[in-house]
Amino acid sequence: MAELRTGNPMAAAGITILPIERCFMQSGSGNMGCWLYGLKEPFAIIVCDADGIRAFDMVGREIPVESLLHEIPDLSAVTAALSQKQGQPEEFSGNSA
Repeated sequence: MAELRTGNPMAAAGITILPIERCFMQSGSGNMGCWLYGLKEPFAIIVCDADGIRAFDMVGREIPVESLLHEIPDLSAVTAALSQKQGQPEEFSGNSA
């Protein structure tokens, strides 16, 4: 099972950074017992500042925020709250790559 999820936002100097994490869990069992494997790795970051809300992959390329909204169910509520903190509109139409 693999999923994307939001991490804890970090704010400083008028900029909020929201990490996006990829979490992966796998388990199994056999004659000798059972095993569990988990991995959490960075996937992207969302930056919210006076210029708006933008998303970047781990290489630094800008990616559409909308692509993350489709994959992470609670992301729209989080980005709406970040927008309101920054005094931004809640739309992402100008942030598509």
